[in-house]
Amino acid sequence: MLSVINIVKPQLSDTQIEFMVSDIQAGEWNLGLETLCDILIEEEIPINLKVYELWQEVGNILNMERETWEMLKVHVTL
Repeated sequence: MLSVINIVKPQLSDTQIEFMVSDIQAGEWNLGLETLCDILIEEEIPINLKVYELWQEVGNILNMERETWEMLKVHVTL
């Protein structure tokens, strides 16, 4: 999960990062990933295919619903 955050970190504000890190430190890994997905969608931040595939992997490990990260598909750039 931290790998995912580190990849997109340059595109996020300190406040956005704090929200996610706070969730993770509280053991709320799913919430952290959902928060990150929401931020990327709301801010229309592009991601590359590698990041998207990493999200899929993390989401599957956390047994999250596919819809959580599938919404990011429109933000994938080559």
